[in-house]
Amino acid sequence: MSKIIISEYERAIMKRDEIKAELQTLESEKPRNQYNITITRDRLAYWEGKTEGLKFALDHIHET
Repeated sequence: MSKIIISEYERAIMKRDEIKAELQTLESEKPRNQYNITITRDRLAYWEGKTEGLKFALDHIHET
């Protein structure tokens, strides 16, 4: 089970970093495109939350 969580955690980190870079690009190149910036921020928040949840699960598994 922990191998599945580890692979999901790694995938979530990669996706989070990818979306973070996309957001930085949008904010610097198209600062007036508020719709896409807002959607990208929401996507980033989702992946950050998923990453934190998976990290919590991994920490909890290693404690037991």
